[in-house]
Amino acid sequence: MSTRRNSARDRARRELGQNFLIDRSVARHLVDLLDPSPLPVVELGAGRGALTRELVHAGRTVTAVELDRHWSDELRDSCPRVSVIRCDMLDFRFPTAPYAVVGNLPFGITTAMTRRLLGERSWSEAMLLVQWDVARKRASGGSLLNAQWAPWYEFRLHGRVSARSFRPVPAVDGGILKVQRRPHPLMPLGDLRRYQRFVEAVFTGRGRGLAETVRNVTGCRIRNLPALPRDLTAEAWTHLYAETTCPKTRERFGRP
Repeated sequence: MSTRRNSARDRARRELGQNFLIDRSVARHLVDLLDPSPLPVVELGAGRGALTRELVHAGRTVTAVELDRHWSDELRDSCPRVSVIRCDMLDFRFPTAPYAVVGNLPFGITTAMTRRLLGERSWSEAMLLVQWDVARKRASGGSLLNAQWAPWYEFRLHGRVSARSFRPVPAVDGGILKVQRRPHPLMPLGDLRRYQRFVEAVFTGRGRGLAETVRNVTGCRIRNLPALPRDLTAEAWTHLYAETTCPKTRERFGRP
């Protein structure tokens, strides 16, 4: 009977994409990477509570988000000072007051959850445990998602985490990704939607090289561009957006 219950629970965990962090040194390191601050923390995917306990030990006020009923009940019992919310992290209603984010994100929803976070307005920093390749890609820039959000956020890699640090053991290593809101954005937030449409159009546009693609998309001739969109820095994207102010661009992307 016990074996059947455990097997059913194990299947449920796999369906939820749960890979629990079991290495206390990794949990401690991740929490130590947070900026010293009295801000409360929203923890995404609390699971067995490895990060939760380190956050509490560090004196943080924690709201733990966990979908699995078994582990949310365990957390309420073992961490009475923590506010435990049982729900899908993609459906969680984030606070309007300032806070920080910590999360061991299920590998299957990493990109969706990252996009959801980037669209929220009140958090200052996010320490995310994700797949190694995703963490490395985000920190190095060059992707559509990075380019669309780089004027408002910085992405930094803070180390690789062995797959053996999780249970069940995943097929790939993890990586610690820190996302920090820029204190001085590279462009006004009011330009967000227009800028993101512009970036997507350049990334998906046709042309032999970036200069031709930009000309095809905007009607503007811009010199001294690198070969590909992925080669542009956050500052270069901002400058390119500002330069393409010809009539065709204003009409397409809604610039005033």
